[in-house]
Amino acid sequence: MGGRFVGTVLMKVINPVKLLAIYSFLNVVLMIFAVLLHGNFPVYALLGVDFFMSIMFPTIFSLSIRGLGKKTKEGSSLVIMAIVGGAVCAFILGIVADMTNIQWAYTVPALCFVYIFFYAYKRIKTQGLAVGAGH
Repeated sequence: MGGRFVGTVLMKVINPVKLLAIYSFLNVVLMIFAVLLHGNFPVYALLGVDFFMSIMFPTIFSLSIRGLGKKTKEGSSLVIMAIVGGAVCAFILGIVADMTNIQWAYTVPALCFVYIFFYAYKRIKTQGLAVGAGH
């Protein structure tokens, strides 16, 4: 919840797409720490990941349906259905955990955050992105 409030405030002064890129990059770094370090720090790194994930879905959703015009309803339903990818990634994480250990399995979400970073980076020049309700 704190991450969502902080992210909302930051989006008023930082382009939301840039913030998405920054947050996803920070999540990649935190995941690397969670995989490579030992002791309590990996646990704190994973808590940080939740903080930085707070703005990701609404920002990705807004970017994805931007400019669809009359196809907005269809596009938004496809983005919602794509959430199943999170279940697929969790399944792959479990397979990697069984083959190695849970710590190394966190490379799977790290790769997802790398993808989100490049998604945001390619759209970094997008201006005026606003999250709002629509019908």
